[in-house]
Amino acid sequence: MSLLEQIQNVTQQSLGEAEALPFGSYHSPEVYEAEQDKLFSQDWVFVCPEADVPEPGNYHSLTIAGEPVLVFRGKDGKLRALSNVCRHRGTLLLEGSGTTKKLICPFHAWTYSDTGELKGVPYPGDVNIDKPSHCLPEFKLDCFFGLIFVSLNKDAPPLKERFAGLEKYFSRYQLDAYRHSSGLDVAQWQANWKLVVENFVEGYHFFAVHNKTVESAASTKDCYYVEGQADWSITGGKQLDYANSIMGWLTGMREKTHFLSICMPPGFICNLYEGYMTWARVLPTGPTTCEITSGLVSRFPYKTGRIAKYYYNKIFAEDREVCERVQQGVSSPSFKGGRLVELERAVVDFHHYLGKFLFGVDHSSRFQTEHAQLFCDKNGVNKRPRPNTQAIAHS
Repeated sequence: MSLLEQIQNVTQQSLGEAEALPFGSYHSPEVYEAEQDKLFSQDWVFVCPEADVPEPGNYHSLTIAGEPVLVFRGKDGKLRALSNVCRHRGTLLLEGSGTTKKLICPFHAWTYSDTGELKGVPYPGDVNIDKPSHCLPEFKLDCFFGLIFVSLNKDAPPLKERFAGLEKYFSRYQLDAYRHSSGLDVAQWQANWKLVVENFVEGYHFFAVHNKTVESAASTKDCYYVEGQADWSITGGKQLDYANSIMGWLTGMREKTHFLSICMPPGFICNLYEGYMTWARVLPTGPTTCEITSGLVSRFPYKTGRIAKYYYNKIFAEDREVCERVQQGVSSPSFKGGRLVELERAVVDFHHYLGKFLFGVDHSSRFQTEHAQLFCDKNGVNKRPRPNTQAIAHS
């Protein structure tokens, strides 16, 4: 049986029989190419929150399935996803994130408008440059509750269809008020992207990996599954009463609350709290490497966000260490993964996503637990949290 056939078998398993993916799926060049072609080239890929590109001239660049993409807010206030490659000799126009008034190629200074039109060509001599044929291609862009997504697939369904069912959870947290961003952090991890997503979506590892950070505030025993399917999954947890702990000082929270962790594959995971959201974007850069971009947006002023971001960077460091350690372990040719437990149900959802996009496996059924009632009533109407006045006052 080929490796892809083994993966397909695992992606058809239900929770009671579910196993870890074959170890080869975490380092196979063949699997990596299939994922680039069928997942990242076809599905919606998260870019960043709108709070990170709020003003005209703000931009964020990324590479999706080998395609350099530039998300740019134009003078008209509209967000566009443009090719980040100069149409002259293929130079990257911009790197990272920032602000610019003009798109000027650093190689020969070809200049483009904020809509991608070629405006200027220095020293063309007697050569007539047909400017309309040298404009920057535009890709599909859509927003979902202040979150920016891009798809290279012109036929990708609208985000409201792709992530149908998530609206009631996002609207509960009133994300339109989360306008304070602590900026973006980018890191290169020596681990397969799927391994990192699987780590981010489950709370089973909190007591072991995050014993001195997360576990003191949201322990493994208080984690639970909320709702999910192949297209997305939601887990949650109860935050303990930590008025006298470091988390109480950081956030100002003084009572027990519940948080949500939402996975929107292929590579976006966010944690929603009453007052702020932490998020991570996972993009593969090779069979055994990936790029992790993370950030925090909140309704707090920047100072509080900065302190909280420092705390979450410590958590990411713990995740990175264990993921890179697992990557070394899955290089073993002698063993295969074992049975998954109840707290890894969201990992099973992610495997179903892989089966749906890689192999066309039908995973249309959705599973919901009684914990969904903590966030939505029986009619699916969201239960709005009380304003976190303590946190606001603390900032």
